[in-house]
Amino acid sequence: MAYHLSIFVENKPGKLEKVTKILAENNFNIYGIYLASAGEFGVVKILTSNLEEAYHLLRKEGFTVSKRKVTIVLLPDKPGEMHKLLTILSCNNINLEDCYGFVLEAKAQAAIVLEAEKYPLLEEVLQSKGYRFFPDEKLASQ
Repeated sequence: MAYHLSIFVENKPGKLEKVTKILAENNFNIYGIYLASAGEFGVVKILTSNLEEAYHLLRKEGFTVSKRKVTIVLLPDKPGEMHKLLTILSCNNINLEDCYGFVLEAKAQAAIVLEAEKYPLLEEVLQSKGYRFFPDEKLASQ
């Protein structure tokens, strides 16, 4: 099971940069990042190496941080694959709370990070449809 960090940040120049600076200076690799802002504040979702260490470091630096369980699904990097995935989830009454992606290899493979309330059902349904998942251990120590 994978996790990403949710970090509460002020919506001002340099605030997101402060988060990435802390991670960069401590040799954390950012695999995926997503920012949703609402007025004066925003939430940054970060998929990073050594998540547990990154979590404690950012809290020590004064950030409000939480860990959220996610599923990282591997998809072919071609048109229509995201639609197929979302159709399966919709047909199984699975609502996504968060979703973002990144390409692992151009024109070959993408990774989609999914957060859903029905987490066990999400993985069960996708596995039954033949989807593969990004190995959690790849995030643990890179």
